[in-house]
Amino acid sequence: MGASGMTDAPMPPVARAIWHGEVDVGDGIVPVALAGDGPPLIMLHGWTLDWRMWQPQIDALAQHFQLVMPDRRGFGMSTAPPDLSREADDVERIADFLGLERYALLGLSQGAAVALDCAHKHGWRINCLIASGAPLPALVERDEVIDIARYEAWARDGDLAAMRTDWSHHELMRHDNPATSALVEQILGDYAGRDLLSPSALPGVPRDALAHLPMPLLAMTGASDSVWRRDCARALGDLVPRGRSALIEGAGHMANLDNPAGFNEVVGEFLHKCIRPKT
Repeated sequence: MGASGMTDAPMPPVARAIWHGEVDVGDGIVPVALAGDGPPLIMLHGWTLDWRMWQPQIDALAQHFQLVMPDRRGFGMSTAPPDLSREADDVERIADFLGLERYALLGLSQGAAVALDCAHKHGWRINCLIASGAPLPALVERDEVIDIARYEAWARDGDLAAMRTDWSHHELMRHDNPATSALVEQILGDYAGRDLLSPSALPGVPRDALAHLPMPLLAMTGASDSVWRRDCARALGDLVPRGRSALIEGAGHMANLDNPAGFNEVVGEFLHKCIRPKT
């Protein structure tokens, strides 16, 4: 399945009102941006990014859903220390704070890995799940290289400028849409590298557990993402009983930024089938 609609026009300012709150997750604060009204959709950003990466989604999706966009621990304005193993519980605390009995969950890249961990640990609360560009070495042998050791060394030496420059040229950070390129550069420029100074890891969800996820799942990524990430999306969509996969045309790894219109269309259609949105 593909979707098109990328525009080269400058990204218009977000027109919908955004509210900001703070959730105490036990060892710090996770700030949360909220927009829209309707069934809740919690959105987990990717590595080196923050909640602002979802700005191209707000006006389209907040017409029908309540968007809940945290700065994950270790990123953005969050004061909670980096710890990937605690992020599933952070999502639960956010849901409890907002009084959400059930919610939809969307994650991109590292955020998608966290979303799958949430589904594994707290799946009864998730009514549908979207994983975009998820890294899944349990399903497909990894052939992707990210030189984390070098990035950690740069962070220890206080040379985040070198780290950011190198990472900005990585295949996963390529952004070909001029309308969102300034946003990507701004967010990356604010990345503080705290997770590089306090590394943590997710064990990953075992293949057998993925095969028994009960909720509808959309595994997606950009049609120009790496071969491995595309293979991961296809394998996940085939494995999960109620899963399916999609490719966003005109987009790389950061499909929501490369082709917002195509991404929003596919996500919106999936959510409308899973849950009853605000009309």
